Amino acid sequence: MSEDHSSPESTFIPFENIGLCFSGGGYRATFYSLGILSYLNKVKFKEKPLLEYVEALSSVSGGTLLAVAYAKSAQDAKHSFTDFFKVFYQTFEPKNDKLLDTAIKKLEDDTVWKNNAYKTRSLINAFALTYAEMEVFKGDFSMFEQPVSKHLKQVCYNATDFSFGLTYRFQNTGVFGNSPLSNTSVEKLKFKVQLGDIIASSSCFPLGFEPLQFPDDYFKDHNATDYKALKSLDRFIDGVGIMDGGIADNQGIGSMIRINERMKNALSLIIVNDVGSFKMVPWHQDNSFEKKGVSLKQFVAKALAYFRIKPLYWILLAIGVLIVAINSMKIFNSCDDCGSPAIYIIGSILIGIGLTLTILGGFASVIMKFFKGKMASLFKKNVPEPLVDDILSFKKLDIGLVQQMLTNRLTSAVKMINDVFLKQMRRLNYDLFYSKYSLNNKRITTTVYKLNGQKTPYSGASPSYNKDIKPAPSKLLMSVGLTASETPTTLWWDKKDIAKNRMDTLIACGQFTLCYELMEYILELKKSKDDLKIDFTEIDTLYEQLKKDWKAFNKDPFFALEELKNKY
Repeated sequence: MSEDHSSPESTFIPFENIGLCFSGGGYRATFYSLGILSYLNKVKFKEKPLLEYVEALSSVSGGTLLAVAYAKSAQDAKHSFTDFFKVFYQTFEPKNDKLLDTAIKKLEDDTVWKNNAYKTRSLINAFALTYAEMEVFKGDFSMFEQPVSKHLKQVCYNATDFSFGLTYRFQNTGVFGNSPLSNTSVEKLKFKVQLGDIIASSSCFPLGFEPLQFPDDYFKDHNATDYKALKSLDRFIDGVGIMDGGIADNQGIGSMIRINERMKNALSLIIVNDVGSFKMVPWHQDNSFEKKGVSLKQFVAKALAYFRIKPLYWILLAIGVLIVAINSMKIFNSCDDCGSPAIYIIGSILIGIGLTLTILGGFASVIMKFFKGKMASLFKKNVPEPLVDDILSFKKLDIGLVQQMLTNRLTSAVKMINDVFLKQMRRLNYDLFYSKYSLNNKRITTTVYKLNGQKTPYSGASPSYNKDIKPAPSKLLMSVGLTASETPTTLWWDKKDIAKNRMDTLIACGQFTLCYELMEYILELKKSKDDLKIDFTEIDTLYEQLKKDWKAFNKDPFFALEELKNKY
């Protein structure tokens, strides 16, 4: 990767305009990010909350839930952060959170899909429709066409396209989508996209969900001129798959750098808020092979034997016909006018069984013949010729060994998609972020695990904290940080989450982690005080607030959250 050697500005004013990045990570990201916003609203710089200096947002997946809701609220002339926090918090606290249940019910309800026939019936579209009905997410992207917020002017909600494998940006400035998938028709339609669809697009993580189709799933009126014009283009005629932004950039860093580069007045600070992790549960192979004594070929042959007409079916049919025929000859009954009713019923049942099995067997045979032909065709098309003999040799293997091989391939593939690839993309994006010379003294990264007290492969025996920040993180604070960092990546609260009060611990973790990182950032600025030519008067005042809060967080990690709750 080439390093950015562009010269930074000789002077800049820290905190004057801020960009926030919210990473993906389900509810873990949503509520850690809510902690970040709430603490920015708590501390003041030049007599204004730091939050009112935030000019740009870039978000991914779980972070997008919070980013969309806050950006929407900020466009309201009567916006109050306390009111926003109350509504958002109460919407998602465990006793009120119905997101998953509502989405599942919509997926099962035929009426929902009749009323929304333009959408593919899928779990992610059920979530999209659910988001669209929630008060905090109602509306379309047009509210950001001409932002009325006094501070927040630029938003970017990140997804990934499945035609070119690039970041797909739902943004109100710059290219909407990405270069290969942008054109005049898209530009005419972009502000009509529902916020619920944007959230669903950004948060539908691989394996858990399927992609949405653009523009098919996004616009109700498929007869509209602009929609028809877009669908007539080769790249859109079959739809473009759009899903989770975390595939390409789970921190939203690339989009924020693009926003910064096209701004007239560059951002003075970019804060990346990340609930992703360098850690992953190691993959372990399945060693539970037990010899079954049956080869794959024998197993398949035995399975296919069920899908054909068997002599037994004809025998049952023949016996049934014979019994009915003999009964009609009155051999089993002295009645001159009728045979035995019981024997007639038995014969009819055997005829029914024999006839049904014969028809189903014949039908299954035709289907299996078609299926085998298709499989053979796919095999020839997709298996390289040098590997044909090796693949065919698998049919001689014991079925238990084949089962173990398939299990190991499947679990390692899932681990690669959901962990290894994301870790590599995370490293690449941070390399990009920290190689930008023009961003020196203008970047902070907060991570959900920073203050959890756990050693890492990179920190040695114990985590290292800034000795100039006192007190050192307390055991109580680190315990809250650990509970927050261990929250799974889901879009619902389970019993364990509720028992551990993870919603509040995530918010508190975001608050005290940002407090710590802002203190460390200011201390680093002071080391370059002479070079930067900054007036530290207001910054020192901010630092004193941070220092006071840091002491309070160490005594009670939830104090700022409780203060906020007491305001409503």
